[in-house]
Amino acid sequence: MKVFWKIGLSLIVLLTVFYFLDSRVKENEPLESPVNHGTAIPVIDKELEGQVVGPERPKTGLSTLVGQSTAILLQQFGEPDRIEPSTYAYDWWIYNTTVNMMVGIEKEKVNQVFSADVSANLSPFEVGQNVQDIFRFSIIESEVNVQIENNLYTFSLSNQDIMDRMLIKYEDLFAQVYVDAEQQKIVGIRFIDPTTLIIHQPYDMEYMGELVASQPPSSTIQIEVDRANERQIVELTNYFRDQSGVPVVEYDYWLTVLAQEHSKDMAIEKYFSHESPSSGNLSERLKSAEIEHKKAGENIATNYVDAIEAVHGWLNSPAHRSVLLDPDVTDIGTGAYGKYYTQVLIKTEKKEKSDSNFIRN
Repeated sequence: MKVFWKIGLSLIVLLTVFYFLDSRVKENEPLESPVNHGTAIPVIDKELEGQVVGPERPKTGLSTLVGQSTAILLQQFGEPDRIEPSTYAYDWWIYNTTVNMMVGIEKEKVNQVFSADVSANLSPFEVGQNVQDIFRFSIIESEVNVQIENNLYTFSLSNQDIMDRMLIKYEDLFAQVYVDAEQQKIVGIRFIDPTTLIIHQPYDMEYMGELVASQPPSSTIQIEVDRANERQIVELTNYFRDQSGVPVVEYDYWLTVLAQEHSKDMAIEKYFSHESPSSGNLSERLKSAEIEHKKAGENIATNYVDAIEAVHGWLNSPAHRSVLLDPDVTDIGTGAYGKYYTQVLIKTEKKEKSDSNFIRN
């Protein structure tokens, strides 16, 4: 009888330990972009004539910057807080002072503006606005045509795209509306010019004519792009956490090294998983790095256009969202290596946190 009692007690202890470890370190299924970038389909039977021109573009707000010179941008908003390269041969001008926004600059001209700032003028939209307002007052199509001279490009939006990142056409301007599908509210807007939209190919695309593309960056520039994506992921994570009413998280150098090594390992060893063939799962990697934590979670993603798309993808995947918006976590590390992104969030023993924890460079 005593033997059975001891066996039963041992099983209870083991189950308790496994439950504790499982709840303390969380890994999700890897998240891959729903769009297979770089596989646009050429067609020859599209008609150029009769293509519908979008409605008149907004006359006020940040969208009016698209197409303007950097002189106009500087006049209105001053010097950016930092300038970072992108994968697509333009630079990001990052503003974090008067308004939080990312402005794409190519050849001294604005090609796009993104903001998740509730105070930003994103007319005719607002961050926090109910998405049903958009369906009532805007034309939402599952196929959106872009015509540049004699070239025609057609984006095909899935039902999921229409629900959480719809594409709205204006005259010489497009708006990508990023939606929190769970809360049914707008969390960010990207106003973008036609050529840059085509280069990004954020939706499935067919084309007739010449395919517009950008040259990949050199290896030196790619390293700078990776570091830029990491900073942007931290800031975007905190924007969305703030909008969701959970505390923002602090950048942690050693967590970032951990995340960088995992993204690099996935790219070089050609796998896509939380489980590294050489360094193990998240729990084992944290232990090897001697990073103490009370709780940990990891999100990984691949093949997304940029940091904006990757973080939005995590936001609208329930399992990844639970890590991204976990109210208990306190620190974050991010790693980018080409199209591989890793995000690690942990809870530490720190008691006090500042409300202004976005990375500033």
